[in-house]
Amino acid sequence: MKVSFLHKFLWGSLLMGILAILGACHRNAPLTYQPIAEPFVLDYAPNRFEAEIQKYEKEDATNGIKKGGVLFYGSSSWRLWKDIQTDLAPLPILNRGFGGSTIPELIHYVDRMVYPYEPKLIVVYGGENDLTGKKYKSPEQMFDSYREFVSLVQKRLPQTHICFVSMKLSPSRRQHWPTVKAGNAMVKSMSTGKRLSYVDINPVLFNANGTVKSELYTKDSLHINPQGYREYAKVLVPVLKKKYK
Repeated sequence: MKVSFLHKFLWGSLLMGILAILGACHRNAPLTYQPIAEPFVLDYAPNRFEAEIQKYEKEDATNGIKKGGVLFYGSSSWRLWKDIQTDLAPLPILNRGFGGSTIPELIHYVDRMVYPYEPKLIVVYGGENDLTGKKYKSPEQMFDSYREFVSLVQKRLPQTHICFVSMKLSPSRRQHWPTVKAGNAMVKSMSTGKRLSYVDINPVLFNANGTVKSELYTKDSLHINPQGYREYAKVLVPVLKKKYK
């Protein structure tokens, strides 16, 4: 049977249309990532802070879940920021920092502490405990964990922006600074594009001569005090306002 020129034209147009759609889908697909390091075998239970998670869930059951805000998700650097709503006003902040969590724990609770809120913006603090724990990860292993977290969020919440706040160079963990710097650099290198970003918080924690601003830390020289968090806010508010539009 002869195929007319019109039929050829129509089939050709249809094929080109399908290829165009597939190409668009590919360009907009969530990040896929092949690990660059050996898998890290946890030496702790990923649900060790379950009580804190349940407390947040009870709070949500009482007050309701507010969607579309700015979700702070991470370890004690967020958990201990008691004045976060005031310091970061007028941004609609929801703080879900817990324990001394690691990135695998952020992944473990992503379905309960991220997805339900459908945040427009997630501000992540993680990795410092991964790189400085009793059995600590390499920067590459920490990076793999973060990329996994990003991939999970992008697949479920493709319109959500993820902002990674740099791991701080804590005075009490000075021996780990080279590793922390390497991890920060790796995350910064991949935090580009429309829905990924990186904010370096370390400059506000040091004097011009390179010494640590000890007055911004609590007595443990690990955690930030209220004055330190106000310095954080000076950096974060203008950045997050641009991302939260």
